[in-house]
Amino acid sequence: MTKFSIVATVKDRKLLKSVEMMQASAVRFNSSHCDLGELESFLEYYNRNCSLPLYLDLQGAKFRLSRNQLEFEIKTGEQVILGSSGLELKTISIDPRALSYLSAGMRVSIEDGKIELEVLKAESEYARALVLRGGTIRAAKGMNISPHPVNQIELSSRDAEIVALSKKYGFIRYALSFVSSSCEVTELKELSQRPVASKIERELPFDRIEDIAKASDEIWFCRGDLGAQLGTRGLVDFYRFFTRNIERLNRPVLMAGEVLEHMVDHPCATRSEICHLVDIKENGYAGVVLSNETAYGSFPIETIKTVLEVTSDE
Repeated sequence: MTKFSIVATVKDRKLLKSVEMMQASAVRFNSSHCDLGELESFLEYYNRNCSLPLYLDLQGAKFRLSRNQLEFEIKTGEQVILGSSGLELKTISIDPRALSYLSAGMRVSIEDGKIELEVLKAESEYARALVLRGGTIRAAKGMNISPHPVNQIELSSRDAEIVALSKKYGFIRYALSFVSSSCEVTELKELSQRPVASKIERELPFDRIEDIAKASDEIWFCRGDLGAQLGTRGLVDFYRFFTRNIERLNRPVLMAGEVLEHMVDHPCATRSEICHLVDIKENGYAGVVLSNETAYGSFPIETIKTVLEVTSDE
């Protein structure tokens, strides 16, 4: 029987040895959170010190806040500026592609829906928004407009640079964000000659997901962005249909997004998380991707240990 996969996300090199010792299957590193020099340094260190496969997360069509975004709190009822502006309001620096799609009345979510805004006024260089649900604005966090307006047909120049820098390493795999067509995956595979995991982060017709799967080595079902895109009921309906048809994909499918979210701040999983892990495996998922639990959480080793304990066949 194939071993249940555990992909552990790291934000730097500090946890690599511990993750490997805890028998994680692979490591994930998000290239959106560093510049090319920092990425090259990380890959050189990884090459010398870790033997696990490494998934490099590519931004693809995903919207993110600027990597230079200052961290600050926003509160419900406040107004903020999206884009670059000299107005005397808190400014959230967003992807220039996203700015052109904004219009009054549109909802915008940040960090998988933890923060929610409503656009009040949109101009060519900025938009003014009301904070519906506040939180902490942090650099490079994901941003969602629903429905997601961008269908990318080729790699961005930055993603192409990352591939050129990293493809020489034999341990490299790629996780491509917001995939909408098989041609994106085919281009990446031809350019890199490396395995590719396609991240399903928006609702797509299932026949298109099947086409994407044929071009991919793995599929990741990413509930964070899907939830921000579809809302509660929409995510439930899409998840149910996707899971019932998972065997049609003929590829390993991993579950990502808040798998053991409670363990970001606590040493134990909730009973519901433990039972859900069992259900994930029983429903045919080949593994899980741990994100905040291992990248930013206080108990990354305990989190991996919990997944191993719950999903082991022994």
